[in-house]
Amino acid sequence: MGGYFENKVAAVTGAASGIGLEISEQVLSRGGRAVFMADVKEENLTRESERLKEKYPGKVFPVLTDVTKLEQVQKLIGSAKDLEGRLDLVFNNAGTGVTLPTEQITFEIWRFAVDLNLMGIVYGTYSAIPIMREQGFGHIVNAGSITGRVPVPYQAVYAATKSAVISMTESLQYELETEGLQFSVYCPANVRTPIFGTLTPPADSIGVDEAVDYIFGEMEKKSVLIILPESARQFDIAYREHKEMFEKLVRDLAAERRENYRTKGTYY
Repeated sequence: MGGYFENKVAAVTGAASGIGLEISEQVLSRGGRAVFMADVKEENLTRESERLKEKYPGKVFPVLTDVTKLEQVQKLIGSAKDLEGRLDLVFNNAGTGVTLPTEQITFEIWRFAVDLNLMGIVYGTYSAIPIMREQGFGHIVNAGSITGRVPVPYQAVYAATKSAVISMTESLQYELETEGLQFSVYCPANVRTPIFGTLTPPADSIGVDEAVDYIFGEMEKKSVLIILPESARQFDIAYREHKEMFEKLVRDLAAERRENYRTKGTYY
């Protein structure tokens, strides 16, 4: 294999689990030169990076990173660039889910979500842009969500952070594409990752391997907006082209979640 990812140097946040871990492994399996794995959870990062080092010696570099701290993100990006004198790929994956009734939302929750889901991605993106502009190439991939594309009840906080990431990424593509930079934002529905915490992922969720396969295929096509899986793409189309049908679906979803919170204390 190889192709688009062959000999690439990548920095990946949220790399010790979920989509970030799968991205790290797939970059390496597709011939990547090096992956700088960043995560805030030291035990998980050590375990997963050591596992990958055994399979890909000399190509895995763990960097303990809190993406809400600008100086730590700058250190990660700088370390990746310093290895080979270039930075090919940056995957800003670190984030948190927020699905709660409005009465349970505090300003502290708002601040935490904005710092992690939005500013963490801003830090990774804007730390990498000067390097990539100077070298004349590079691909930055940011974690959005289908919830950033369509209104979803009980996810106002999450939606606000993700819609901001989507808009930022799309805007940067049109500003900087003439300088050789490529931007993508992936917008999944439910993917079976630790974002669900102690909850069992919903029945319609897909595996991380399937998700990353699709994301990588779209990256090779230079797609800016990447929505997955097919059910999410249909949901997005319904919102934009079939408003009446969409509004019924979302009101039904709101009623279902309202009842689930009343009876089970969770949204599904």
